[in-house]
Amino acid sequence: MVMSSARSAKQGGWLWDRLGIWLSGICLVHCLLLPITLFLLPLGAMLLTWHEDVHLAFALLLVPTTLLAFYQGYRCHHQKRVLGWFGVGLSLVLLASFPGHDVLGVIGGTAVTMLGSGLLIWGHWQNWRLRAHCDVVLAREEDP
Repeated sequence: MVMSSARSAKQGGWLWDRLGIWLSGICLVHCLLLPITLFLLPLGAMLLTWHEDVHLAFALLLVPTTLLAFYQGYRCHHQKRVLGWFGVGLSLVLLASFPGHDVLGVIGGTAVTMLGSGLLIWGHWQNWRLRAHCDVVLAREEDP
């Protein structure tokens, strides 16, 4: 019974980290492809308006996903360095998403967003690895 709850906790934690990796990856691809798309398509002005909406959507999705993943992982592994990766990555994405493009310009805002997304991906990956290690240790302790 305890083993099944450990497995379900592991799968639930991995769900948030996997979702966070996907969202951060999509954000990264978005930042890489938008300048190319704006250059190639005559609808560039319309895409710029859509681009700002995408930043709001990513923020609304990344914040709770990152917080849930960290919370579930930290309860198991207690590694504060993961909070650092999540905190810096999320701060950079949010900074670049809202005031960043006006202050940093499109290229600077894109670079900061890409760095933040990369840190979020790294943080989710490390969080998942540390949680997996905790689950292995817990499973060994449960064996008779």
